[in-house]
Amino acid sequence: MQKNVMVENISNWICTVIVAAGQGTRMGIDVPKQLFTYGGSTVLGTAINAFASLDYIDKIYVVSPQDGSLDDTYEDITAECERFTGREPGSIVIVNGGATRADSVREGIKAASRDARLAGIDEDDAIVLIHDAARPGVSEEIIRRNIENMTCCRAVCTALPSSDSTRIINCEKPEYVTELALKESITYPIMNTNVVRRELIYRTQTPQTFRLSDILKAHERAVRDGYSATDDAMVAEYAGINVALVEGSTANYKITTREDIQMTCRTGIGYDVHRLVPGRPLILCGTPIPSKLGLDGHSDADVAVHALMDALLGAAGLGDIGRHFPDTDEKYKGADSMKLLSEVKGMLGGARIVNVDVAIIAQAPKLAPYMEQMKQNIANTLGIPESAVNVKATTEEGLGFTGRGEGMAAMATAAIEGSF
Repeated sequence: MQKNVMVENISNWICTVIVAAGQGTRMGIDVPKQLFTYGGSTVLGTAINAFASLDYIDKIYVVSPQDGSLDDTYEDITAECERFTGREPGSIVIVNGGATRADSVREGIKAASRDARLAGIDEDDAIVLIHDAARPGVSEEIIRRNIENMTCCRAVCTALPSSDSTRIINCEKPEYVTELALKESITYPIMNTNVVRRELIYRTQTPQTFRLSDILKAHERAVRDGYSATDDAMVAEYAGINVALVEGSTANYKITTREDIQMTCRTGIGYDVHRLVPGRPLILCGTPIPSKLGLDGHSDADVAVHALMDALLGAAGLGDIGRHFPDTDEKYKGADSMKLLSEVKGMLGGARIVNVDVAIIAQAPKLAPYMEQMKQNIANTLGIPESAVNVKATTEEGLGFTGRGEGMAAMATAAIEGSF
């Protein structure tokens, strides 16, 4: 872990609250944005590692959804972050959040306050950095800059000057009486606007940094007064605390929509072979095929799906099916390979499956009547359109072990899109 003596001299206890309680509905994917694949980890894991790699950050609180639905997943991520950064187990903890971002932040700083008191730490001296998990590009330089400026400021907010020309709606018009009315009444084109001097505009980022006692009292006052804010610097200012701006970075942008993540496409290949034997069912792509011979194996021996699983794992750089579903494990004896395929899909995290192509190599039986069902099974299991699935079969003209009817083989390719 990195060391910085100057920072260590500023406070005897520095913690971070990482807010990750949202569902990321604007991402347009079936997982929260903080779990999207990013930087060799996840968006959340990358954000945590930025703080966990610094030994002057004493404790990290990751705020999870209020209902606890992601607690197990977050526990896995935080444990991996501790291993990756060499932190002591338990130095990154999960805290359930609330209904709003402000509620979630409060739960995080309340947990920090309890730990500080138990450790005999003066909360007036303790420093807390509050950071959005959706900003995985935060750097050690930004974190250090926040903390070092706490020597002369009571509160610090990371910010960047606006690089765009800016206009503001003229809110003196009667239909723009309240913020809510403004939001509801805007239509395009908007005619009545004024120019704002760009050099006076700053875009706020996180982390935002405070004395633990200050921000806790500020949030408690906001609750009492019914004050609503979009970030913690606003909450601090409402409580009368002056907030200083420190320089952020364009790399520290907030992931809000899918377009905010640079995506790359990766491909993988898979190949599998199984022996044909009497007394076993023949199942291909989850479809039972009438046959006197079936495929021998530890699971249901669905050779086509096994090849496809390997292709998907290969595209994601996750090894092969032998690593994840070993034939020495009784748990997988007679297993339904379509269920295992579903597990592989889960291992891809936020990566999107672009398309898959499966080729089954067999002398007999004729598979053409079952191809559409095979496609449907794969599409349904992977949650992709049937148009993104191709299944085909070929013989080997009587050549080799497949041509002699001793076994079947399958090859597959898969393309996935994500941030790796």
